[in-house]
Amino acid sequence: MADPRSGERKLSRKERELQFRMDIVIDAAEEVFAEFSYAKASVEEIAQRAEISVGTLYNLFHSKEEVYRAVVSRAQGSFFDEVERRIDDARGPHEKVLTAVSYYFQHFQRYQRNFRLYMSATNGFQWELKDKLVAEAQAKQVAFQTHVTHICEQGLDEGIFRKGIPGDVLAMTVLSIPQAFIAAWLDSEDDDLTAHIPRALAVVDRVLGTDVT
Repeated sequence: MADPRSGERKLSRKERELQFRMDIVIDAAEEVFAEFSYAKASVEEIAQRAEISVGTLYNLFHSKEEVYRAVVSRAQGSFFDEVERRIDDARGPHEKVLTAVSYYFQHFQRYQRNFRLYMSATNGFQWELKDKLVAEAQAKQVAFQTHVTHICEQGLDEGIFRKGIPGDVLAMTVLSIPQAFIAAWLDSEDDDLTAHIPRALAVVDRVLGTDVT
């Protein structure tokens, strides 16, 4: 049951059934998009994997582009929901920051096939779809970065992090570190992204001023 304090209403039975059917399609689409390029993936293949008719799929989603958008949106939501949960479970600003950075590597290692697809599938998209994906991703990223900024400000106030860099700049710098490692990984043939976590955390500690020699 939804927490009344959260402002979220409980879904009706019809809405839950609709979401269930949509999730089945999204699950199937993730498999298809991971196996084929976006251009070669077909609505027919997605429907077959989902064990529904093409007509039923189009009752749920208006186009292949809309299915893809749903796949990306769910993946983004999953990432930010899980990283926020892990941050909440961590103790203190330092552990929270390291937890957030580490999860970037763990998440994209687990979903590397889909992630490589998301990063490479840019041809053939309608600009309207691109704009929607960018807007959704940006909104979630801004909320997450705001949370990390508050953590960095707490670390500065408590004297855990080295002073001299404002909390928002510190958060932006810290979050750019896993992104830089992931960008380099995408251009390499290396499969083990998580092997880079110790080096990334060492860089983070240097930025925060928590490295002890």
